[in-house]
Formats: sequence, structure tokens, C-alpha cells
Amino acid sequence: MPITFFIWLVISGLLGGAILGSSGMIGPFIIPVLMLLGFSSDVARGTCLLSELLVTAIGAIEHKKAKNVDKNIILAFLPGVLTVFLGAYLSVNLPESIMKVAIGVFEVAIGIAIFFTVKNKIDERGFGRITKKLLMKKLIIISLLAGFVKGFFGAGWGPIGIGLYIVLGIDPAIVVGSSLIVRLILDFAGGLTYASMNLFNFEAFIVLTLSGCFSVSWAVKVTKMFSQKGMRVFLGFSVIFLGLLVIIDAILLLGI
Repeated sequence: MPITFFIWLVISGLLGGAILGSSGMIGPFIIPVLMLLGFSSDVARGTCLLSELLVTAIGAIEHKKAKNVDKNIILAFLPGVLTVFLGAYLSVNLPESIMKVAIGVFEVAIGIAIFFTVKNKIDERGFGRITKKLLMKKLIIISLLAGFVKGFFGAGWGPIGIGLYIVLGIDPAIVVGSSLIVRLILDFAGGLTYASMNLFNFEAFIVLTLSGCFSVSWAVKVTKMFSQKGMRVFLGFSVIFLGLLVIIDAILLLGI
């Protein structure tokens, strides 16, 4: 492996782990970077899914230690696991690049929406005093949408699920920590699928995994110092940034 290529992978892994630990999102960052490094879209996705599995596990453990996990939020996220497969099945014969432009634009819009909620009154932890029954219905609908979009477009679970949960007023740290628990299921299923078809690069997988594991724990610790307002501002920027990367990914697929 050329030294320059190796360095770029290490940097990508470190940044990817930091982004995952602090925002719950990584694919919209890692996948376009891998494509810019010369990997095909399929190999980039497979490598990303496999590399983020261990990184996600460590991030979930760290968030659990920080008490950033709410069982009700986890239950609300779970239905989205089912619609991931439905979305993937329906998107087989559709142009991936066009769909990615759409999801990228949607993610940017969600990031902007998060900014508009920064001044809203938000709960201190998890559900808090919000009417649980009504909120749970809204969260499940969002989860189903996020799962479908993830399977359909190949991206969107984090930006849509996490982004819209935050827009509804849930503590950003709780949303990120709880989402990583469910994300483990998605990463495991998706990673095995790509591995079974040999659609991944082993060297890149190792470098991304090791460097990502190094930075994810640090990122979780840093986010603990953020206020909820600070977390919302940070996540708003993150979602917009990742949405733009998804658009770049689509442009690469179009060969423009």
C-alpha cells in the first residue's frame, strides 16, 4: 500500500470515528472519501460497513457509560431495521446517483432545520415530560422513514433519524447514543452481505477500523462537555456537511 494512500486512510478513519462518536453518522463521510481514493461505489460501501462495525460497538459502549442511552429511544429506532431491507429491495433497478442527490439535498435541509430548533425548549434527558405515547408514535414513523431511505438511497439513517429526533426536541446526546445501539444491527447485517460478495478492500478495512477505534472514544468524551444547544449547533453543521458529501458521492457516480 503506497504511503500517501495509507496516510489518507488513517486520516479518514480518525475523522470517521470522531464523527461517528459525536454525531452517530459516518457513512456519508467515509463512502465519498473512499470513492475519491479510487474505490468503486460497491467496494466503498462494503468497506465502510465492515470498518464501522467495531467502531460503532466501541462508540455505543462509551455512550452507555456516559448514560447517553434511553431504552425508549432504542425501541423507537428498531422498526427502521425492517424498512432498510424493503428500501434496498425496491431500489435495485433505480439510478443510484439521482437518488443520492435527492437524499443529499434532504440532509442539508434537515441540518438547517436543526439550527432553527436551537432556541426551542428541549427536554433535559430522553423523553422527559413530553407525552410519551404521542412522541413514541412520531419517533417510530421517523424510524420507519429513516430505515427505508437508508436502504433505498444507501444513506440517510443517521441524518434523517438522528436529525428529525433532535428536531422533535430529544436530547441530542441521548439520540446519538441510542442510535448507535441499533446501528450495530444494521452494520452487522450489511457488512456480512457485502463480505459474502467480496465487495470490500481488506487493507482499507483494517486501517479504517483501527484508526476509527482510536478516535471514537475520545469523541464521545468530548461531546459530554457540550451543552444541548452546542450539540444541536454541532450536529446541524455535521448533517449539512455530510449531506454535501453525499451529493459529491452522487456526482462521482455520474462521472461529472
